[in-house]
Amino acid sequence: MGAATGTGPSPAPRRRSLSARQRLARRARWRRWAAALLAAAASAVAVSAVAPRATQTGGREVVVAVRDLAAGAVVTRDDVEVVARPEGTVPETGLTAYADVIGRTTATVVSSRDVLTAERLVGAALLAGQPPGSVAMSVPVLDVGDATRPGARVDLYTTAAGEAAATDVVVLAVRRPTESAALLGGGTSPQLTVALDAAEASAVARSLSGLDGGQGLVVAVRPLTGPSQ
Repeated sequence: MGAATGTGPSPAPRRRSLSARQRLARRARWRRWAAALLAAAASAVAVSAVAPRATQTGGREVVVAVRDLAAGAVVTRDDVEVVARPEGTVPETGLTAYADVIGRTTATVVSSRDVLTAERLVGAALLAGQPPGSVAMSVPVLDVGDATRPGARVDLYTTAAGEAAATDVVVLAVRRPTESAALLGGGTSPQLTVALDAAEASAVARSLSGLDGGQGLVVAVRPLTGPSQ
């Protein structure tokens, strides 16, 4: 009887001890599974956060200004960045690499977030196709309509006397004030960069010297001409 009493209770502790080990092992497995699920969920969230941005920006990478640049400014690395823009919003001549713009001089005023194009920088591309000896000059104008675009031929008149400052000159680049500048009350006027010979450049410079601050030349767009007209 005494022996039975001494040996009877011994199996129960072994069963409890085995069950505790199983519970510990099960908890360890659950922790591993939970960690794996959390890692997968985090990866899915990261992908979903990046995917919409890629879809929205899409298109092609171009160099844009990160601040307003005056005409004649030398572009530095701090002035620009490469961003993705939707294909339909990128000019055909938009530049795509830092090496294309750093160290070059702006031919016109460049507003913050504008795409840098070959025509907006001094260089062979700006005066390509123009007669030898031509120079590119940026001038403030009162207004630019839809017909005033690169390649158009225009006459420029002074606002005071209405005299011609230059006639039948080619527009190389157009700078229109941004909507944000207008809403903020910015006084930046439109500008044209035109191709001039030495005499025309001198005449335009004299006309500009007679303008008050904020004034500009009047633009008259010439009609298109061609073999069929």
